[in-house]
Amino acid sequence: MRGLVILLIVASAAPAAAQPALAPYMPMMQARDAQAAADALAARNRDVAAANAQAVQDARSQADQALANLAPRPSPPPPPAVPLRPGAPSSTVALGGFAAIPDATLAQSNARIRAAAANRR
Repeated sequence: MRGLVILLIVASAAPAAAQPALAPYMPMMQARDAQAAADALAARNRDVAAANAQAVQDARSQADQALANLAPRPSPPPPPAVPLRPGAPSSTVALGGFAAIPDATLAQSNARIRAAAANRR
């Protein structure tokens, strides 16, 4: 039983005994860890910047393509005009066949509508 206790004491003292040996190198190890973390952060920032640049380039090319699709296309030539032959009917319309309302009738109707609109309860 004593041997086990002594073994436990010696085993627990081993890491404590190793710490003073590493003490002079601790700042160098911390600096190395800090440099590794800074390098990893810089690499991540470069990756993000490259991805952003690619996204901007893709968006710009899509916008250019959309603008090119909106550009006016040349219109087809108009169809050739067909000349009227002599004796063909005129393109003007005779107004005699349309209904006509006398001005007096229109004035009376307008007066009745105004009177009805003015009659608000």
